Amino acid sequence: MNFTSDVTLPVSVVVVGYTPAIPGRYSNRPELCEPAEPAAVELEVFVGGLDVTEALPADVLEALRAEALEQLAP
Repeated sequence: MNFTSDVTLPVSVVVVGYTPAIPGRYSNRPELCEPAEPAAVELEVFVGGLDVTEALPADVLEALRAEALEQLAP
């Protein structure tokens, strides 16, 4: 027998890389303009001692990234 079930587990999230947001620079000369860059974070997610980062659904990983960015914000 095989079935799918939703389970809530505590996870440990480790931030392994962080790039703060870079505000854009705009002027009247296009060659001097630089677009804004959003903040970025790289995570590793563990259940117990097992790295499950690659096994997480994209929406769950994105939610964890958003939560990490909130906690890193000044």
